[in-house]
Amino acid sequence: MEIGNLLFGNSRGTYEVPREEFEKVLIPFMEDLGVGSEGYDKEPDETYATFDNELFTIRPYYWGDDEEIEELSNFIYKPTDFQMQWYKYPLRDAYMNQNINIEQFKNTIEECRKSVFKEVVKNEN
Repeated sequence: MEIGNLLFGNSRGTYEVPREEFEKVLIPFMEDLGVGSEGYDKEPDETYATFDNELFTIRPYYWGDDEEIEELSNFIYKPTDFQMQWYKYPLRDAYMNQNINIEQFKNTIEECRKSVFKEVVKNEN
C-alpha cells in the first residue's frame, strides 16, 4: 500500500488487484463509456457515480471530506457484489473484495459492456 493511501486514501480490501492485467480490460471500457481513464470526463451524479445502471457502478476517486462517499467502492458489479477501490486513479494501489482472476474480470466487464449497449439501443428507439 502506498504511504499516501495508508494515511489519507480510501482504497482497501481483502485482495490486491493485479493492476497491469486488469488495467488492460478496465481502462478501455471506461474510455468507451465516456468517463475517461481517470473517471473524470463526466460529472458524478447524486450517488457520486460517473456511470450507474442495474448491473454496475463506476465512481472516480473521491477527493472530498464526506466520510460516507469516501467509503463507496469505485467499481461495483452488482450481481455478485464484486467491488474494487483504488487510490486516486483507476487501479492504482487497488483492492477487491473477491479474489477473481483476469478471465473472470474480462467476463464481468463484457457483461457490463453488453448492459451499456442494451441501454443505448433502448434509448435510440
